[in-house]
Amino acid sequence: MALWYDKTKQTRPKPGEQDKTKLEELADACSAAIDAGTAVDLPSGSRESFTYTVADQANVSEMFTACLAGATGYIYHANDAPCKTYPVADIVAIYSTLSMYKTSQLTYHNQLKQYVLTLDPEAAKAVTYGQELTGTYLEQYNALMVEAQEQMQAVLSKLGGGDAAGG
Repeated sequence: MALWYDKTKQTRPKPGEQDKTKLEELADACSAAIDAGTAVDLPSGSRESFTYTVADQANVSEMFTACLAGATGYIYHANDAPCKTYPVADIVAIYSTLSMYKTSQLTYHNQLKQYVLTLDPEAAKAVTYGQELTGTYLEQYNALMVEAQEQMQAVLSKLGGGDAAGG
């Protein structure tokens, strides 16, 4: 009697599958950097750190949307801090800083990936997330970040001002 099993539900890795490719390694590093978030200088005078996991992104987007709809403040919390009501200006700073931070990480990752794709596999092994971009990859990154900053300013102008942080 033969045993049947669904090969798509195999739990053991196939030979060689345990080794991440350089592109997977860089993608994971990008995701980890985004999840870790960054510090935000708040107009109310403090500097607070915020993670930016997928759940955090939804929360920050929700409170920013509430401000667009007319809320004058919103309850949230910095890393390891109790909840408090943030005024609109702080919420705008949190949203714009974290959003631009995410954009910068994704844009950097994309440019680094484009660079890795031009390398032979041995040279690609030496590439690390966080290394400086050079040449056309740096130029493209800078151009895209200027465009992203302009778009963020366009969004913030709808709120009546404020500079986007993180640029």
